[in-house]
This record gives sequence, structure tokens and C-alpha cells, in this order.
Amino acid sequence: MSRAFTLIEVLVAVTIMMILMGVGTVAYRNVARKQSLDQFAAQVSQALTQAQANALSGKKQYCGTRTLVGWRVIFASTSYQLEETCQTISYAVKTVRYPNKITGTLPSPNPILFRVLSRGTNVPASTTVTLTNGQGLTKSVTVSNTGEIK
Repeated sequence: MSRAFTLIEVLVAVTIMMILMGVGTVAYRNVARKQSLDQFAAQVSQALTQAQANALSGKKQYCGTRTLVGWRVIFASTSYQLEETCQTISYAVKTVRYPNKITGTLPSPNPILFRVLSRGTNVPASTTVTLTNGQGLTKSVTVSNTGEIK
């Protein structure tokens, strides 16, 4: 036997479905924003690792005959920049703007310099860049004076 649903039962079922869809949409957005923050923190860490690797290998892109001092990452409130640093001048190699709704703290010292030939960094003990998204979630990248990046 088939039973006909009353209008109230149908409205209750539709209301429950709408509530579940709303909760699911909010949860999905929060996960997507956290994932975006995690991905950008990994990108910042990769830029620092690239600067470190370039300094360790003595990579010269633009210095020519000038002495390579190292590679550095300069942080601003809305971007960061990877630079090759020569004896008298620095060259911007890559500039990356922060994604929408992500902000960052400025490390101290700023810029973070990785010196050539395993001579460490310009960081006295350790320094941290903290990235924050629109929901207040944070992700940190820390560089020690020995060049360890976490």
C-alpha cells in the first residue's frame, strides 16, 4: 500500500534538506579557506627553501662579475619577493602577492637573507611569518639562524 504524504510532511522534509545543504555549504567553504591558507604557507616555505638552496649552491642569475652575497626573501603586508643579492645591488627574481583575504606578519629581521657557502642567515635566533585568513585561522613559517625552515 502506498501512502500519500501530507503537505506538512513534504515541507518538513524540504526544510530539513535545506538546513543540511546550508550547513554543508558553510563547512565546505571553511575547509576550502583553510586549504587555501595551508597551500599559501607551503608556497612561502618553498620560496624560503629556494632562496636557501640558491645560496648554498652559489647560484648567480644576475650578479655577473659582482660577488654574490646570498639570496633573500623580503616580506611586505600583501606580498613577498625572492631576490638575488650581490655585493652592491639586489635583483628581484620573483614577486608573489598574497591571495585574497590572507594577510601576513612581517618577520624580524626583514628581509630574511640566506648567505652563500653555508654561512647561515641574518636571523639572530629565529623568526616567524604568520599568515592569517579571513576566519582568523593562522599558519606559521619559522626560519632559524642556522637556516632551518619549519
